[in-house]
Amino acid sequence: MILCGSPHPFFDRKTSIVSKYISELDDCEKLFIPMHDECPGHWYLCVIDFKNSHTQILDSLRSKNRDKFRFQSVKTVVEFCQMFFKLSDIGKDVFQFSIDWAPSIPTQENGWDCGVHVIRHMQRFKNGDPMTSSDFCNSMKIRREIACDLVLHEGNREKQTIVAIVCTKTSTRAMKKLLL
Repeated sequence: MILCGSPHPFFDRKTSIVSKYISELDDCEKLFIPMHDECPGHWYLCVIDFKNSHTQILDSLRSKNRDKFRFQSVKTVVEFCQMFFKLSDIGKDVFQFSIDWAPSIPTQENGWDCGVHVIRHMQRFKNGDPMTSSDFCNSMKIRREIACDLVLHEGNREKQTIVAIVCTKTSTRAMKKLLL
């Protein structure tokens, strides 16, 4: 339907849940899109860089068997974004952007840290910070940091409730260990 020019109400600026964020998209420099490959159950990241006119794929566990599928999936998402931008009157044109694999990103050492890598890539890549293997050396610590950031974020309306529950069910020693 979208390709036929009959946009779903989701894309209507006046009635959409997205409408309050569309004006921010006009000024956006990078768009981060977590991608999922169901075959091996793996997460990787698509970064549309409007400032430098290209799209990168950040994959911590590349696979010759899955590269073609993942590349095509990113291409499909970029095409969808272009259609969304056009339907939403956003002045972005991503059809001409090159799509390539990000050079020399740290690879994961196991089969379950891909989500941690995606989140860490978004945190580091947004400012153009270089990523090193040391950014990923302690995945348990990174997981705790991410959880704390989410719980303690000023926009989290459940922050007080979660903190109260954790404090009442956790000893002081365990709390210190959890936060370190």
